[in-house]
Amino acid sequence: MDTKISKVESWKKMKFGLMMHWGLYSVAGGVWQGKNIEGYNEQIKHRAKISWPDYLTLCEGFTAEKWDPDQIVKVAQDAGMNYVVITTKHHDGFNLWHTKLSDFNAVEATPAKRDVLKLLSDACERHHMNFGLYYSLIDWHYPGALPMSDHNSDPLTPALEDYTVGQLRELLTGYGPICEIWFDMAKPTLEQSLKFAKLVHALQPDCMISGRIWNGQDDFMECGDNETPDFYFEGPWESSVTMFHDTWGYRSWQVRGNVEDKVREKIRDLAFITAKGGNYLLNIGPRGDGSLVEFDCEVLQGIGRWMKTHGEAIYNSNPEPHLKLDFGYATGRPGKLYLYVATLPADGILQVPGWLTTLPEVKVLDGKGAPLSCTLQQGTLAMTLPQEKLDHNLTVVEVNYNGDQPYLPRNVISVDRAKPTELPLPSSLAWHRMVGQDYYSLRKFLTGREWMVRPAVTGEWKLAASRPQGGAPAGYRLMIGDTPTQFILPHSETAQHHECKPFKLKAGKLIKIKLQQIAEGCELDDKGLNLTLSPI
Repeated sequence: MDTKISKVESWKKMKFGLMMHWGLYSVAGGVWQGKNIEGYNEQIKHRAKISWPDYLTLCEGFTAEKWDPDQIVKVAQDAGMNYVVITTKHHDGFNLWHTKLSDFNAVEATPAKRDVLKLLSDACERHHMNFGLYYSLIDWHYPGALPMSDHNSDPLTPALEDYTVGQLRELLTGYGPICEIWFDMAKPTLEQSLKFAKLVHALQPDCMISGRIWNGQDDFMECGDNETPDFYFEGPWESSVTMFHDTWGYRSWQVRGNVEDKVREKIRDLAFITAKGGNYLLNIGPRGDGSLVEFDCEVLQGIGRWMKTHGEAIYNSNPEPHLKLDFGYATGRPGKLYLYVATLPADGILQVPGWLTTLPEVKVLDGKGAPLSCTLQQGTLAMTLPQEKLDHNLTVVEVNYNGDQPYLPRNVISVDRAKPTELPLPSSLAWHRMVGQDYYSLRKFLTGREWMVRPAVTGEWKLAASRPQGGAPAGYRLMIGDTPTQFILPHSETAQHHECKPFKLKAGKLIKIKLQQIAEGCELDDKGLNLTLSPI
């Protein structure tokens, strides 16, 4: 088996994880000299314009006396989480582990006098929890780095590059298996990003690298802070969201509100990201003494209660991007669909149009297994969902069906042999990637378009690609079902045209047609492009 595919699939199956921002900033708790400081608390040194001598006084408060890694892992497991990621070093340069490259660490600079990172990695290993590392490429403390800036998107000096390599070696060789490394900020060169990626893969072949290594050297894409994107990615991706969007590190004066409302918000985030095919990493900020905030624990407990009865709709499930629902979204696995009811219709009836198979068995995923009333009329599956069966956080309906393809995909294109059929761009499912040289150049771009076609009769067909106005040469890759083909539209001042080899379609059988550039992961140039399916 290809090891890269294996590790990607293993990482994707984790689905849901806990992130923690913990450091000297946690001692400040969002307050400096009696004033509440707005913005991300983990950057309070910058936001409050704190001098280094004053900032270093926070070291005395970093006691870690209530740091209980076994409790942390249990809280994460009870919430249904499968991995834990922690800030080994944030922008302020303070190191949670006993690095040999700086005395600015938890062992030598604070009363904690312990390698708190090692304690957590050991706890994760004891309890069979996947363990990941956050590592800031920016370092305000390291003397060989550039001065602290307003944007944290600075180039890496050769000295900081060497320091980073040394620290990565320590982290990747002394703390057990690492499931992912979550790089952050800076603006490294392509050569630096490549160097860091090669080092990670050499020391931890199964470790996945986040998109914030920059310059396209990642194993998975990372969204912007607190982003829950409403589109589909081509490849593995993660959405990292903090409990309160105003800060990632602990803030003592944070208005926390109602626990139940926050539980509902985060459950819906998790379900939405899962339905889009991503992993969901939820962040909390421990206090300076290492204790977890009670509100955060209660929220995680609430998520865990929901996961106990609904977890199967999250774990080992796949997106259903071609299923369009008026009331929510869906995941699935062979023989099952999980329908997330984000908004219940006024009449309480959930409809799935274009149902292709027999009347399924339908029930609410609530641990009780009572069936729901459903009917099948003129190809529409209708399920009645009584008010008393609604879940306050998010209702999930389980549909057990027979056959391979239970529904007609959204925007399915019906073709017959009477005339050619255009594959319109608006009817396609769009796939994207996200890449950047730094946080501020991070952008989403189109990588592929996908159509679902259903022929009325069996026969041979041909697919033609054309650009009426001509233009620069472009190479494309087409997947027609499981059959790949490539073609180039050459440079032309007039029209460009290419016809693919004929292929056979079977009446009533759905077939997927996907268009990409020949170079994998590149932006799709589909401006003015027309695809036409014609009978032979």
